[in-house]
Amino acid sequence: MASGNDKAEDSEFLYFFPDREVTEEELRRLLREGAEESRAWAISHLLRFAQWDDIWAYVSRDEVREIFPILELPENLRTAWGRMLKVEAPVA
Repeated sequence: MASGNDKAEDSEFLYFFPDREVTEEELRRLLREGAEESRAWAISHLLRFAQWDDIWAYVSRDEVREIFPILELPENLRTAWGRMLKVEAPVA
């Protein structure tokens, strides 16, 4: 891992994690090996902050559908993603 003094290190952090410094390696490890809550946290950030092509570079639509019920998304964004991914909305 690079030291905190390495100027090039700043460019390694992914832009779609505004609240924490996350590298691509860390994201891939979270998605592959992380607990369900960690995966949901990472995917929520992808859907909220990443550009379209960047989202699908890390996850598939099926992976998003599988974890969709526990994603932390604003209601309007949850509705839009649910419609796009053809996810049934729970009846309240």
